Amino acid sequence: MAKKPRPVLMPWDDLAWEQSDAQADAWERAQLNADSFRAVAKFINQHKPGKAVELHKPIRGGNNVCYRLEYDDRSSVALRIPIDRPGVKFADEKVMIEVATMRLVSEQTTIPVPKIYHFGAAADNPLGLGPFIIMDYVEHESTMSDAMADSSLAPGEDHVLDPNIEEEKLEFFYRQLANVLLQLSRLQFNRIGSLLQDETGHISVSGRPLIQNMSHLMQFTGTPDAVLPSSPYPDIKSWYAALADMHIAQFTFQHNDAILDEDDARDKFVARLLFRQLVYEDRLTSTADGQSTRQPDIRLFSEDLRPSNVLLDKDLRIAGVIDWEYAYAAPTQFSEDPPWWLLLMKPDEWPGAYESWMQAYEPRLRTFLRILEDEEKKLGANKNGNGTKLNGSAPTEVCLSERMRKSWDDKTWMIGFAARNSWAFDLIFWRYLDPKYFGPNEAAGYRARLGRLTQKQREAMEDLVAVKMKEGRECKLKEWDPDKAKAHLARFWN
Repeated sequence: MAKKPRPVLMPWDDLAWEQSDAQADAWERAQLNADSFRAVAKFINQHKPGKAVELHKPIRGGNNVCYRLEYDDRSSVALRIPIDRPGVKFADEKVMIEVATMRLVSEQTTIPVPKIYHFGAAADNPLGLGPFIIMDYVEHESTMSDAMADSSLAPGEDHVLDPNIEEEKLEFFYRQLANVLLQLSRLQFNRIGSLLQDETGHISVSGRPLIQNMSHLMQFTGTPDAVLPSSPYPDIKSWYAALADMHIAQFTFQHNDAILDEDDARDKFVARLLFRQLVYEDRLTSTADGQSTRQPDIRLFSEDLRPSNVLLDKDLRIAGVIDWEYAYAAPTQFSEDPPWWLLLMKPDEWPGAYESWMQAYEPRLRTFLRILEDEEKKLGANKNGNGTKLNGSAPTEVCLSERMRKSWDDKTWMIGFAARNSWAFDLIFWRYLDPKYFGPNEAAGYRARLGRLTQKQREAMEDLVAVKMKEGRECKLKEWDPDKAKAHLARFWN
C-alpha cells in the first residue's frame, strides 16, 4: 500500500495570516511620519547622549522594527520595538527575556552582543510604541547568511547555501559558528525556562520558557495564553509534555485551513495522541547516549540562532549576534542536534523536503563536525568536560561533536524538530517517528494505529473531526475566552 501523500507543512490559517499582516502594516504606516521620527531620535539621545547627525530609515524584520540613530563620531545606537500583531500578548515578556539573556551571554562568553543602554515595558515607553531596547547598533558589512548564500538567487528569495562555495570559506564561517555553539552549550541550568533579571541584577531561570511556537499559536490559531506554559519546568519530561500539548492546542484551535478532509483530521488527532503517549511513557526524553533525562540536563538554546542573525565585519568575522528573544534554558538534546542552518534553509522549506535535504546536508555536517572537534580541543571541551556551572548543574560528559554525530545517525534530531514546530509535526511523525516507535505502517496514517486508542478516545476523535469539518466551512476567526478554551480542550483530549 502506498504511503498517503502529505503536505510538508500543515497549512497556516490564511485568514489569520492576512489579519496579522494587515495589522502590522497599518501599525508601521502610523509610525512613518516626521513627528514620530523626531520623538524617536530624542528618546534615543536621552539615554545615549551625544551629537546626533542622522536617524536612518527604520528597518523592519519579521518580529521587530529597528531605528538607528547615528552620531558625529560615526557610532550608532538602535531603538528596537516589536511589531504590533494580533494575538501576541507577551511583547513585554520577550523584551525582558532578551535583555537578561544578552547580559548573561555577555558576562559568561566571548560571543559579541550589543551593549544595552536602556530598556522597558510598553508602560515605560513615552512614545507609546510598546516595549523597547536601546542598544548599540552593530556596524557590519553583511550578515553571515548573505555571505554564505547562493549568489544566483533573486532578491528576496530565501537563502540557500551556495553549492559552489569554496571549502576554505565555508570552514571559516563554520568555525566561527562552532565556537558560538560550544560557548552556549557550556551554560548549564537546573530547570527549563527563560532568563530574567531581578531588581538586584541577578539573572536566573525564573520565567516560563517562551518559544516561537507559542507566539505562532497565539498569532495564527487564537490559542489563549491561559492554556500555554505559565512557569518554568523542573525536568525535561514535563517540558516535552507541554510541547505535545501545544500540538494539541494548535490543531484544536486553528479554525481555518486545518484539515484537508475527515481522514486528514483523524491523522492529526491520532498523531498528537500517540506523540503525547510517547512522552508520558518516557520514550522520547533520552539523551543521544541513551541515558534518561529525568534529571535536569539543561543548556542555553537559542531558537533563532542562525546565520541571518550573525553580523559580519569587513573581514567576514563575527561583529555581533542578535535576536535573543527566543533563547531559553532548554533540554541539552536541542543543543546537541545538528543545526539546520548549515544549509541556511530548513528541511521543511527545502525542495524535495526531508530526504532531499538530508542528502544535501550530510556532507556539510561532516565538515562542520570536523571543525567542531577542532574547536572543542581549543576550548578544552574534552570528554571529561569542564562546562561553566550555573545553578549547580553537572559538567558535560561527552563531546558536543560526538553527541551531534549520534543525533544525526540515530535521527534523534527529528524528535526535537517535530516537538518544537507544530506546523511541521505531522509529516515528521507519520514518516519517521511512527514507524520507529510503533512499527511498520504502510499507509503512514491513522488506520494502523486505531487499536491503540480506547473507545472513549475514538469517540472524542470523531467528535473533533465533526467540529473541524464544520469550522472549515465557516471561514472566520474566533477569539477564545480562557475558561471556554480549557473546557473545549478537555472535551476531546482528557
